[in-house]
Amino acid sequence: MLQLLCTLQVVAQGLRDRLSQAARRLSDDRGVSTVEWVIITGFLIVLAAVVGRAVYAMVDNASSDLQVPSIP
Repeated sequence: MLQLLCTLQVVAQGLRDRLSQAARRLSDDRGVSTVEWVIITGFLIVLAAVVGRAVYAMVDNASSDLQVPSIP
């Protein structure tokens, strides 16, 4: 699961770099259209949800192995 999280982080960093380069190229124009920003934002929200779900699954799996002592 840790390998998946690391892979997602590397992919997210690459995407962030590509979007940053694209934004710099588009800044020469008179602005980026609202539709493009909505698509980019939606993709980042979905990516954050996927990463959050992966982290939740890792924590849930790790916590299921914990043994909680009973209160006498």
